[in-house]
Amino acid sequence: MNNIIIREAIPEDIPAIKDTVRDVWDWEEVFESDEILNACIALYFSPVLHEATFGRVAVLDGKVVGVVFASVEGEPPGYKHLLEDLSPYILTLLQSTDSDRKSIFDYITKTSNVYRELISGVEERYDGTLEFLALSESAQGKGIGKKLWLEAKSYFEEKNASRIYLYSDSECNFEFYDSQGFKKRREKEICFDFDGEKEISQQYLYEYDL
Repeated sequence: MNNIIIREAIPEDIPAIKDTVRDVWDWEEVFESDEILNACIALYFSPVLHEATFGRVAVLDGKVVGVVFASVEGEPPGYKHLLEDLSPYILTLLQSTDSDRKSIFDYITKTSNVYRELISGVEERYDGTLEFLALSESAQGKGIGKKLWLEAKSYFEEKNASRIYLYSDSECNFEFYDSQGFKKRREKEICFDFDGEKEISQQYLYEYDL
């Protein structure tokens, strides 16, 4: 097996990171153009970079194939320098079709509301967050996800975090978190409306004791 390098995330990694998000989402058929999908990915990932205090990428054969971002309460954000100017993406969405705008609004609104419901009343249990962990399709099954998680876990331990949480859903490989010892604390079903087509998704709140 080729050597896998885990290193700090840098601005030059952003295009590859967004490609990884695109792989995870697999939403090419939902939106009418690549420009709309790219805009959604940029807007989705912006809060992750805004909050993260830890970020690593996995590099295989010179290509970024995985990414993990995490945050610990009380630590200063360290990845805002990776943030893009969102103005062009916002303009793209404003110029999109009514159907795309409705799909985007439906997804963002429902997901945000469910996340608030899942964390409501238990926020004080956690002093760390696994903000994002994903692998490109080509990197799956090689143990890279576990390597990225162990890097984040070491960071949590170094910062004396005691219990962390993450959000996942049935569209992602949530079984990975089960295999790593995470506990599913809460879940809630969402029905999305993508241009008249209904899609059911389970949203999960996972936690991990360090």
